[in-house]
Amino acid sequence: MGSLRYAVQRLRESLFLVPTAVIVLCIGAAVGARYLDREVEAVADFPLLLSVSLSGGRSIATAVAGATITVAAVVFSITALSSQIASSQYSPRAVAGFFENRFQQLVIGLVVGTFAYSLLVVAGLAGTVESDQSLQRSVSVTLAVVLGIGSGVAIVAYIDHSLRRMRVSAVVRRIAEATAEAVRREYRKEAAADKADGRLQPEGKPVHVHAVRLGWVRFIDVPVLARTVPPGTAIRVEVRTGELVAVGDLLATAWLAPGEDGRTLAVAVRRAIFTARDRSVDRDPAFGIRQLVDIALRALSPGINDPTTAVDVIQHLKVPLRGILTGDLPGRVYSGLDHQRVFLPEAPSRSDHVHAAFSEIRLAGVQQPAVLRTLLEVAADLVTELKDSDLEGRGTALMEEAGLAVAAARGAGFAEPDLKRILDVAGRLGLGESEA
Repeated sequence: MGSLRYAVQRLRESLFLVPTAVIVLCIGAAVGARYLDREVEAVADFPLLLSVSLSGGRSIATAVAGATITVAAVVFSITALSSQIASSQYSPRAVAGFFENRFQQLVIGLVVGTFAYSLLVVAGLAGTVESDQSLQRSVSVTLAVVLGIGSGVAIVAYIDHSLRRMRVSAVVRRIAEATAEAVRREYRKEAAADKADGRLQPEGKPVHVHAVRLGWVRFIDVPVLARTVPPGTAIRVEVRTGELVAVGDLLATAWLAPGEDGRTLAVAVRRAIFTARDRSVDRDPAFGIRQLVDIALRALSPGINDPTTAVDVIQHLKVPLRGILTGDLPGRVYSGLDHQRVFLPEAPSRSDHVHAAFSEIRLAGVQQPAVLRTLLEVAADLVTELKDSDLEGRGTALMEEAGLAVAAARGAGFAEPDLKRILDVAGRLGLGESEA
């Protein structure tokens, strides 16, 4: 079961599944169109179909096949170039979104599918005895022309789509939105209803379950784990979402109730702890924050020196951080219907996420007044929102990062007007003074 889920996930995230499905549809369309041309006499009376001779039909289908395979090479080149640019200019971890884009996959499938369709039409016409050069209406040739025109329009749309997605603002927005969605999923308000009070009190001999493949922990399906382990089992999960596990690493430790058989325990644990080759933002907000920070650090590197991008990243970080600071922490103890108990490891705290978002950018942007000022503005906005929500106690890490940013600005040797603008923002947090 775990291997099947792993394979399905690999297919969903690859450039293989959707294009292959489109190609299969085009092959089926070719078979169906040739059948209509041969067996259905009513086709000859349909006015929208092209009237062609056999040699003309072969020429049209051959031209469409040749043109689309050339276009396919262009599509693949653009895809490879987009991935390379994203990896070198933004972050190697930002590449995943380029492969998972459905529009991109559909266009690749349409172009290659049109080539396969035209090739089959040419093969079908080549096997037809050419008795005369009379014109006949043809479903297959008409559809070849339609697919050829559609592929041309699709490739133009694809180029426009790819160029827009390669803009750093679009990359940052996409990652920020995915991270915010992951935060809403993991820090949801109703999470408190899933929590069960209690402390782990081991009894009996522990049973250890180890990983059987290398991969990143994508998701821990706690309800399934609590439901499928033997009744009365207490189980402590030893890994977190976003953690890399190797073969032989400890996944979980369980204590079975007296008389229970633990033979199915390992299967239940490995089914609930889903691992994959690549890390994903889907249920791992920390990875989304890591991607955004990497883009900002790359922008602030001496080779690129683009503080505007770093400012854009800091402003986008406010959205997932707001969800983390105002939402409820994920539950750590869960109960099953038959007295099963599942204990999860301690998750990163709110302060951990705040420091992960700001500390490295602050250090890298110590010579950039706009970066430090934006960091203080975002921190001030979040602290104000927490005060308005009666959650002021959760802003400790924000105040700490803001204080460090003010100290960095004072020691950076900025001109007096630059320092004054930074301290004016710090004044909203009660840090520093308006004058340098």
